Amino acid sequence: MKYVKQAAESDIAILGICNGFQILTEMNLLPGILLKNSSLMFICDWINLKVNNNNTMFSDLIDKTSILRMPIAHNEGRYYINELELKDLIKHDQIIFQYVDDKGNTTKNSNPNGSIYNIAAICNKKRNIMGIMPHPERASDKLLSPYNTNDGLLIFKSIINHLRN
Repeated sequence: MKYVKQAAESDIAILGICNGFQILTEMNLLPGILLKNSSLMFICDWINLKVNNNNTMFSDLIDKTSILRMPIAHNEGRYYINELELKDLIKHDQIIFQYVDDKGNTTKNSNPNGSIYNIAAICNKKRNIMGIMPHPERASDKLLSPYNTNDGLLIFKSIINHLRN
């Protein structure tokens, strides 16, 4: 963990997926915590995401009107942060992805785990660290997807694009 903290301080890109997101919050590299799903059950499903902020190294190649499909697989995926810190996340545009329905609406029914504000992914203020509960790596090849999508690949292409520039 010492090396992860050093990398974070050096502005190196860090992507925490699922349990990696949880670790980043536990290390205080990202605000908030991950709690048990509101259903208290393990969830393995495909969900819809909208891009809330495409001005990061993790999302800059994703059109803000896109609705992405990615799988989730977690028992402790409910993102929580207190109201004051949530206002700070919103103010600093740190919410990268939100759970949505197939029309792009953030609804209670589109939120699979009860995350506050339908949050699926956030970044730090410096924008070099992102935590995401859905699994973009499992949606990076159409062969892996029952929906014939490779939407997760856009996150990795965004990172590569940033590193090349």
